[in-house]
Amino acid sequence: MTAPIYRNATSAWNALQNSGCLDLDERDDDLVGKLRDRLDGQAPDLDHALSNATTDELMSALFSVIQPFVGMFQDILAFFEKAGAHNGQSQWRISVGEEFLDLRHFEEFLEHWSAIDADLEVPALDRSHAFFLNDARAAIGGWDYLVEGMEYGKIADTGIRDVDDWLAAYDAGQYALFPPSLMPSKFPPGLADAAAILLAAVTILRQRGLSREEMLAEHRARGYRSVDDDALHPWTIAQSETDYWLRSHVGYLANILQRPASDIEELAALTSEKLAPFPRRRVPGRIEIKEIERLLSLPVWRQRYETYGVWIAALIAGSLEDHELNIHADAGQLRFSFNEAKIVDVVSTRPMRSVFAERRVELANPVGKSRTGNVQPDFSIWAGEEPFSDCVLVVEVKHYKKRSRRNFEEALIDYARAHPRAKVALVNYGPVGKEFDKLPDRIGDRAKMLGPLTPETYQTLEAFRELIKDVVGPPVPRLDDSGGGIDPIVALDVSGSMRAVLTSEEFFAFLGRSSISGAMFVLIDQDVRAKLSGNKIERWLAENELGNATSLAEPMATLLAQYSAITLITDESGLQSLSSLRSEILKSPLSDIGVALVARVTR
Repeated sequence: MTAPIYRNATSAWNALQNSGCLDLDERDDDLVGKLRDRLDGQAPDLDHALSNATTDELMSALFSVIQPFVGMFQDILAFFEKAGAHNGQSQWRISVGEEFLDLRHFEEFLEHWSAIDADLEVPALDRSHAFFLNDARAAIGGWDYLVEGMEYGKIADTGIRDVDDWLAAYDAGQYALFPPSLMPSKFPPGLADAAAILLAAVTILRQRGLSREEMLAEHRARGYRSVDDDALHPWTIAQSETDYWLRSHVGYLANILQRPASDIEELAALTSEKLAPFPRRRVPGRIEIKEIERLLSLPVWRQRYETYGVWIAALIAGSLEDHELNIHADAGQLRFSFNEAKIVDVVSTRPMRSVFAERRVELANPVGKSRTGNVQPDFSIWAGEEPFSDCVLVVEVKHYKKRSRRNFEEALIDYARAHPRAKVALVNYGPVGKEFDKLPDRIGDRAKMLGPLTPETYQTLEAFRELIKDVVGPPVPRLDDSGGGIDPIVALDVSGSMRAVLTSEEFFAFLGRSSISGAMFVLIDQDVRAKLSGNKIERWLAENELGNATSLAEPMATLLAQYSAITLITDESGLQSLSSLRSEILKSPLSDIGVALVARVTR
């Protein structure tokens, strides 16, 4: 059957509306607005923007507008995979209300998306300037601060998951789809061009379909010849790749993205200066209409709005990648419906945290009109074991295109009243506006709004992840097979009464244990004396006098304002000075030193 030929952008768009089941007057109104802005920001409506656009321009614009949903589906797929790895389940599905989506639906969409390449306009670099980011990096801060986590021979760890996934594929010899977190739109001018150059190079390599080793084998066979006036010629890319060009520059961009705004601006200005002399060129990668039609006909696209809440759950789990998670499912099904369901147990916390969907709590006289006698937030995190009496975070999810002042304010008030010790976060797909400044007492300091929250709003994403990490706390590494644990922050009593402990062989053997290698030690007596890693304690003790008094309450109270639980190494007198704080004595790894005690002190 011959594929239809669309004479202009309007006829192509009309066909795509049907294949994609687009609801232009309601839920897809936001998509229409973004599409119009990309085609012609001055046009009064999409029809006018389409009338002056080519079909190629429409496909490119629509490709960009779809991008946030791709990021959501990638995160949900990662959530699926983590659940499958834990439970040994290969066939998974989620229920969203009455609808069901299988793992294969997300895989199918992402595989099809990965096969589509787009046109790019980039500076026409020559070979000698391909490593332009090196110069900008060195000019700002030298080598170390931008290559953190990028040492050769080690697993890449930039802290941005899709970048680390791309780098892992690279280290395995494959060129995966360019990380969405590093798309040119994420950066200011200058750095946006840098991202576009790398995106173009990856696009060119993916079009050729070769592994890294196959590409380099071809390059060796032609005697390492390259085209010196074209940094994006496949031969030149291959030559640059002999020095791991893409690996290093993708890592540099990821690190730049996480620098303070002033650093990013300075790097962007320097990069703009270096790229300004070069003319601009287009890198071909035309998007066929049939590819977009196929994408918009897939099941997961038709349920894209219903999966926003699922994506938030995936973000919560993804924010806890350092923790041991137990993801709950019923025969391979993750439930997101109006009924209460436990989603995740965070078993590497003390006390254990658990994430619930739709957990109902009674509330007298709620102010929200839709609530009568109870509240039922989309997600909530609880501390302890059953019956989970201590809620530490409530997350209410909205998919509004703009701020709804009354709805948002009433939700924050009701959820905060029903959960008096919890932080309350309202997250929205669209904007949330300014924080409310007249919330009732004991609510305003616990309530927070985050939006727009999408895979493309990097700063809001990071704020949400930091909120999750803060309320859950750091993982508790294991000390031994008995299940005892030590907190990442360890307070060490360095008062004079601890001399026998601090000079013993057993103590220094304890510091050398791999199970506490990640802990940070805070040295205290009646004040906070120092904060350092365990391998620096011996030198500190050699260079400093022990304290004259043991009164640990004030420095411990200061630390507990920042950390929910602290492991304390002290003696009997030190523990007695903490009578006003909550503490429990742990099985001591320093049991051979009679006066030494190890305790956990909590808020």
